[in-house]
Amino acid sequence: PCLKTMKKKIIFIVIAIIILPIAWYLLSPLLRVVEVDEVSPLATPREAVVKDAMDTMDAATKIEFEQQVMEASKNLKEMKEAMPDTARLVARGDFRPRAHDVAGRALLIEKDGKLILRFEDFETINGPDLRIFLSSELGTDDAISLGSIRATKGNVNYELPEGVDVKKYNKVLVWCYAFSILFSYAELNSS
Repeated sequence: PCLKTMKKKIIFIVIAIIILPIAWYLLSPLLRVVEVDEVSPLATPREAVVKDAMDTMDAATKIEFEQQVMEASKNLKEMKEAMPDTARLVARGDFRPRAHDVAGRALLIEKDGKLILRFEDFETINGPDLRIFLSSELGTDDAISLGSIRATKGNVNYELPEGVDVKKYNKVLVWCYAFSILFSYAELNSS
């Protein structure tokens, strides 16, 4: 009887040694929240603090300044350069749950000739090996990887590779790569 009890204990210990690391690998991501709050490319710059002498110059200096401004304004130069690119919203879509709850929206923004995918007010649980894809379908057979998820909560920007056909690849996937499971997705619709 003592030998049988000893064998049962050894088998239990061996099973525990095998199962515990696997369980930790699968469950530990659920306990971690990574939060990022990046500025939207659509945001107007915050008002900057002006650090000049305008408010502190004496009356005589102010008069001299105004005179020089008047003199310089007589010599106007006209330029016909193209206006620099500004940010514009190209498409958007709300995140929808598949395997796990999700909140927020995906925005496709064009700024300075580049496309940026923005997760705004985004929140989901973490999972093993979560990655972000742009796809033509709700799977990864025809998809472009944007890499590992950068945050499970907040506002995050992902720069798209050049030449991506965003009309074809209009589905944003939060994909559990380790298990080939779609956590959640958003379908981008033109604004």
